[in-house]
Amino acid sequence: MVMEKNESKLILSESGMVTADFLFSLFITGMFGCLLFAMCFTFSIVEVTQYISYSATRAALSGGKDFDSQRNRAQAKVDQLLGNAVLAPLLKNGWFNVTLKDMRLGETASDYYNGQNEYPMSAIPNSDGGPDFYVPAAGVRLNLQAKVLEMNLGPLGKIESDNGDGFSLTIDSLMFREPSQQECQQLINTRYQRILNQDASEGGHYQSAVGAAPVAIPMEDTGC
Repeated sequence: MVMEKNESKLILSESGMVTADFLFSLFITGMFGCLLFAMCFTFSIVEVTQYISYSATRAALSGGKDFDSQRNRAQAKVDQLLGNAVLAPLLKNGWFNVTLKDMRLGETASDYYNGQNEYPMSAIPNSDGGPDFYVPAAGVRLNLQAKVLEMNLGPLGKIESDNGDGFSLTIDSLMFREPSQQECQQLINTRYQRILNQDASEGGHYQSAVGAAPVAIPMEDTGC
């Protein structure tokens, strides 16, 4: 009889340890679940933000009357999508914050994104041994701040950014720009004046070889 009582007490003690292990495992699993949910949700919002950036870039760079109208169209598209009835609750719920960082549409030489400093992968090696050529790109960039990733996971520790300003990244869509209506009109007027002022002694014909008869006249394709 004594042996049976001792065995019964031993079984009760082991069942208590199993319960404690189960609760601890359940807690850890819940913490990892929260982390995975936050990461998956963030990746989904990154795709949504990428779509907004692309839409704004296309609205700006697909022609237009002039640079001012292109910038206005890009800003209007960003405001429209950020205020969308479906997207706004996702982007303005306190977990995420999406704002316009900048836009460069190629109005001046400095109004492009500098590939050498910002996007070095756009370099094209110079066959003549000179400095590499960087593809000039224009577009709209957004800033995404993911506050949902800042959380305290208890025994797993606290997740926070290195600088304390939150987890943020730049979302961009960079493309080659198309000329505006104003630029096309200026180009056509300039070309027309050159035709009117053309001198028979001027060159401009392309020759396939020295002394050969001209076979083509070069004309750039500017999209106008």
